[in-house]
Amino acid sequence: MEREVNSKPNRRTVLGATVGAALVGAVATAPAAAAAGAGAASRGVTIRAPRGPLRVTVHLVDGRLRYEVTRRGETLVASSGLGLDLAERPSLTEGLEIESVERATVDETWRPVWGPDATVRNHASECVVRTVQPATGTRLDVVFRVFEDGVGFRYRLPAQEGLDRYTVTAERTEFALPADATSWSLAAGTDWNADERHYRRAPLGEVATAQTPLTLATARGTHVVVHEAALVDYPSMTLAATGDDRPGALASELISLPDGNKAHLEGAFSTPWRTLTIGDRAGDLAESHLIENLNEPCALDDTSWITAGTYVGVWWELQRRDTTWTEGPRHGATTARVKEYIDLAREAGASHVLAEGWNTNAGGEWTGQDFLTPRDDFDLPEVLRYAEANGVRFVAHNETRGFVDYYEEHLDTIFGRYAELGIDAIKTGYATRFELGGVNRSHYDQEAVRHYQRVIDAAARHRIMINAHEAIKPTGLARTHPHMMTGEGVAGMEQHNYMGKDGNPPEQATILPFTRFMGGPADYTPGVLNVTWDPAGLGTRVQTTSAAQLALYTVFFSPLQMLADTPENYRAHPGFAYLTDMPASWDETRFLDCEIGDHTVAARRKGDLWYLGAITDEHDRTLRVPLRFLGRGRYAAEIYQDAAETTWRENPLPIDIRTETVRASTTLRLRLVAGGGTAIRFRPL
Repeated sequence: MEREVNSKPNRRTVLGATVGAALVGAVATAPAAAAAGAGAASRGVTIRAPRGPLRVTVHLVDGRLRYEVTRRGETLVASSGLGLDLAERPSLTEGLEIESVERATVDETWRPVWGPDATVRNHASECVVRTVQPATGTRLDVVFRVFEDGVGFRYRLPAQEGLDRYTVTAERTEFALPADATSWSLAAGTDWNADERHYRRAPLGEVATAQTPLTLATARGTHVVVHEAALVDYPSMTLAATGDDRPGALASELISLPDGNKAHLEGAFSTPWRTLTIGDRAGDLAESHLIENLNEPCALDDTSWITAGTYVGVWWELQRRDTTWTEGPRHGATTARVKEYIDLAREAGASHVLAEGWNTNAGGEWTGQDFLTPRDDFDLPEVLRYAEANGVRFVAHNETRGFVDYYEEHLDTIFGRYAELGIDAIKTGYATRFELGGVNRSHYDQEAVRHYQRVIDAAARHRIMINAHEAIKPTGLARTHPHMMTGEGVAGMEQHNYMGKDGNPPEQATILPFTRFMGGPADYTPGVLNVTWDPAGLGTRVQTTSAAQLALYTVFFSPLQMLADTPENYRAHPGFAYLTDMPASWDETRFLDCEIGDHTVAARRKGDLWYLGAITDEHDRTLRVPLRFLGRGRYAAEIYQDAAETTWRENPLPIDIRTETVRASTTLRLRLVAGGGTAIRFRPL
């Protein structure tokens, strides 16, 4: 359960009206004598980070709120408009007046149930700018929080007469970013696999549309990520070039409902936060907790049932077409085969075993599934008995194939039965369509977002952890709902099958920590050590070396992290020793030497053990890595790296394993072959 540690009282300075409930947990308010008049506020409101040079300035220009973001004299967001459009009302981008400004300080330290760090500092300056449109009486607040590592802001429509039910037709948030910045992004899309593509590198001024997160590096080397936090009851935000004379200027573009509107709302409402994560280094982005901090604290009274861990299962052999989802002579999820994976889980210290294709009518057209009836060759009670006897739990695969109405109607029945059986984890899927409310819609519109939340709520009632595939991108909601463990939304391991002979190019792994992973964990499913295994003659393979697959366990984070290869492939490869007892939640994380698209070096600590992963793109490179993160004394560094004869394309399997004695004063010289990597476990001596 999330707990406050050494929590300081939140301090609030009030300018204008009485303090509202914008800051959860506020315990003190400053006297109203600190108020400034609306006239002063209209000349500009400045919000500075509690410490550091980051600053946001808010102005009212010709009746529209505008904001700027600067840092050390560098303009990161030039003057950019704010506002919403509501149906049958004048746009809230015009005719506004600032009524009051309220200030506060957020300062707390909290403990995640799981995460890359054991404790998280949440420290920000908050400012609520309250506006009114005199012509209509409509009130709109904009809440800003400025952290040392970025900015979050959201719209809040307070309860008010005449706004009981209303419709958002557009959001008018602008981000006038530096046009000459280098960017990494995915093109915006509404398809089920819009987030499962390869990141493109381009000058920001050439980007027409983008999914978020969108990442950029300015000419001065400042790194920025545009994303959103706390996406609840609202459509996903994409970005589109404004089309005016400001290259690099992007505007929010919300995913539409089938009726063309963006959101149907009732009463007081706060939108998701629009976020800018900012750092000097690429590594600063990956180490940031800004997205989580903009979410509400844990909503669960008891989190003892939520446990991070690795898992194995019938999956990669299906992807490689060695076995099938459907029943028949090559069916994968048989009782005997899943028992073999349970044995593997016991050997690896994995907590769970997954079986895809275990339930009736999984595979083929995926129609008529009930998610409760096993196949004839899959004895669920026996599998659960054998798993429990070996200290392993079962992950039930729920691939809806987009028949969402049926799934929603039976959620509590399905989850209730799982709870009775002792099944505490599911892997959901929404491949291809998304039929909800009798309509085939986008996976990312408001009603889809509401569905994902209903699954989260139902799972909490039955104490079930979720691994969601083809679902909405993460926006830090795991802080509030920590049983929402991980998800897809990434061109993961399976895309080595489906993106042609080139699969995922090596550079993608060096981009993901600073793009997709900014929102939260990803179920990338690493750990395929036999990267050339092609039992069905598909003509495709994993585009890394075996050593690089080991390094991904430190570079990528997921509290349910798969050991994706088969029992036979693991037992035949010496690198499997590195994966045994692999942590899935950490006490401390450092991103060391990172250049987006080139190479990434990350280190994570669990107890007194440190793990380090280093990966590179399609170029050979040698990196010098100081070990200053280690504690005092000597460490045994168990090093798994590409062998002298290893090459990414022709000979990717050989691995060299050795142990060296090192200290914090040691600098390691890591030779990385193209598409390769190095994985190291440090044990104190």
